[in-house]
Amino acid sequence: MEAKGTCGIKVSLFSLFLSILIFLIKLIAYFITKSVAIYSDAMESTINILSAFTAFIGLKIALKPPDPEHPYGHTKIEYLFSILEATFILLASISILWKAFQNLKAPQPPPNLNQGFILIGLTIVFNGLISLLAYLQGKKENSPILVAHAHHIFTDVLTTSGVIVGLFLAKIFQKWILDPLIAIVLGINILYMGFKLTKESVSSLLDASLPKDKAESIKNIITNTIESHPQRDQIHDIHEFKTRRAGRKSFVEFHLTVSDTMSVKCAHDICNEIEKNISEKHEDVKVTIHIEPKEYNQG
Repeated sequence: MEAKGTCGIKVSLFSLFLSILIFLIKLIAYFITKSVAIYSDAMESTINILSAFTAFIGLKIALKPPDPEHPYGHTKIEYLFSILEATFILLASISILWKAFQNLKAPQPPPNLNQGFILIGLTIVFNGLISLLAYLQGKKENSPILVAHAHHIFTDVLTTSGVIVGLFLAKIFQKWILDPLIAIVLGINILYMGFKLTKESVSSLLDASLPKDKAESIKNIITNTIESHPQRDQIHDIHEFKTRRAGRKSFVEFHLTVSDTMSVKCAHDICNEIEKNISEKHEDVKVTIHIEPKEYNQG
């Protein structure tokens, strides 16, 4: 896990430096074209810089080992940084919409569009690379902050693509009102994605359950382990099954009812086997099992 975490930090640091380069390229494109659509694209890139910096700092904190004050680790800090990142996205969308509405009154044809197309087209390649690397590493590490960063960067890819297509059409048909209209559409899209990211992060902070497919997979592992165990006739049921996620870690707890004549050692061995089988498929899952004798459960 430490090696994976180190890779995640390196990805976020690489993203930070590349985001700065992309912002500078887009800033040059805006200055030579004066296009409000390109301005909206450049504004989102300033947020990408903050996003990459947030991912870098958040990951370093999240990977700190547990301590007496935080026995379950620091992984939930990733959700707080994801909310902060969503706030950056919302602020960017407000700035874009404000600039776009100002330019609706008297849209002007942007100069030097061909040079602008080349510059912002180059940033699509860079952002696509960052987004893919961050997403793959985030999924590998179960890191919400890296996944959130990848989604954020991908919105920039969509934004830049929309800007290029829209301005190209505006140039062909000489309909320069498309310039601020493109910025408005992209600003609204960014606003929605920021809201969605905030909702998901807040839900996770409130100990939301694991995804249904993952929870069902864990239940199946438990059932199969019990059914194949030599003492299965002394294992009666599982209940109080609960799951939650804290950053890159997942937690599962349930009650296991066994015959009251089963030895402590046997019950302990069954629990160990269940935990082992779950960790083989879901290495991020921490399992807690409460053993109950059958008569106690019936009472």
